[in-house]
Amino acid sequence: MGETGKEEYKIQSFDSETQKLLKTALKGTPKQAGHKGYWVLTVFLLSADPSNVDLEKVANIIVDQSLKDCVFSKEAGRICYTIIQVRAPRVRTAKHLSCQEYKDREELRTRSLQAWICYVTFICNIFDYLRVNNMPMMALVNPVYDCLFRLAQPDSLRKEEEVDCLVLQLHRIGEQLEKMNSQRMDELFSLLRDGFLLQEGLSSLSQLLLLEIIEFRAADWKMTDAAQKYYYSEVTD
Repeated sequence: MGETGKEEYKIQSFDSETQKLLKTALKGTPKQAGHKGYWVLTVFLLSADPSNVDLEKVANIIVDQSLKDCVFSKEAGRICYTIIQVRAPRVRTAKHLSCQEYKDREELRTRSLQAWICYVTFICNIFDYLRVNNMPMMALVNPVYDCLFRLAQPDSLRKEEEVDCLVLQLHRIGEQLEKMNSQRMDELFSLLRDGFLLQEGLSSLSQLLLLEIIEFRAADWKMTDAAQKYYYSEVTD
């Protein structure tokens, strides 16, 4: 994503004051994107002054926007990673950024399925990007698993949006998550196999997605050319 030592993030639908706050937190150089009027922020890692921005406010902005916009939630993990990297003395913000909505996740799902899916996407991206000694943060393992287990419950498996979210996250972080706790991954896939084989009311797409992720893990988190051709031709047909 551009030159070495910098990342680009889209900051969408923010007012000018909020954009300024995020740019200060990330200490980057903004430039106009070529489409839809989005701003692209070029972030220079390890360059910000930790004393000149309200990280609590930044955290709230990132979480709130992540719950509204699944596209942004996919970028938010990298944004949080960058903020924590450049502001290491205040690394406790990691917990705030990643777990603010965790205790209220069932209420969140009931209130808005889209916000719930955005949150799962957000916390899985946090897990994917944040590292301690080049390892995922152990404190995030169970919260991520808890979210994925919720997506594997019967009522969630009857919703294509939740099945799609579950499969996408397992493709992204399943292998590293299993290395952190293989027992919980076994339990999760037991639920998925039962859901695929026994549960009524699954759509054809949900059945296909579940079968694909079960086979993906069985193949050591790899997909053969034949499997990719089969599953993705089925999805696009």
